[in-house]
Amino acid sequence: MNTHNDSNKNKEEAEQEKDETAHKSQEELEKAQQQIEQLTEAAKRSMADLQNYKKRAEEERKEFARFASANVFMEILPVFDSFERAQEHMPKAIRDNEWVKGIQSIIKQFEQIMDKFHIKKMKTVGEKFNPNKHEAMAQGPGEKDVIINELEAGYEMDGHTLRAAKVRVGDGTTENDQKNDHNAEKE
Repeated sequence: MNTHNDSNKNKEEAEQEKDETAHKSQEELEKAQQQIEQLTEAAKRSMADLQNYKKRAEEERKEFARFASANVFMEILPVFDSFERAQEHMPKAIRDNEWVKGIQSIIKQFEQIMDKFHIKKMKTVGEKFNPNKHEAMAQGPGEKDVIINELEAGYEMDGHTLRAAKVRVGDGTTENDQKNDHNAEKE
């Protein structure tokens, strides 16, 4: 009988040991699954961080290239202005000259390059004065705070002011007001 009891005891101990082992294995499995979940989440965050970093780096690279282009164009714009002034003041007698046509072709090339880099000449005359885009050089008769004359062209690059336009702005008077004030000063 002892043998039978010992045998039952051994079976119970074996069952208990088996249950404990199974329980420990289940706990270890759950811990391992939690670690896997944590590592998976960490990996996902790292991938997202890497993608965000790549986007930021690309944006910074583009911004640097845009900045470098803007600096080069700031140096070239006075040359372009000179070509345009020369064309505006060209005597009618030589407008059909081949040399003059070559100069006009150079101006068109400048315009094409500027277009390629999203550089646009600002609209000024008739526009409301904006200190972020325009530099007021003088005032004169005309609608108040409206640009009446462009003295030097302004340019924008991708919607940002590259060079402010130099303009004459209306002071809210008419030419008659100016004459009347001038006549009153004489008296």
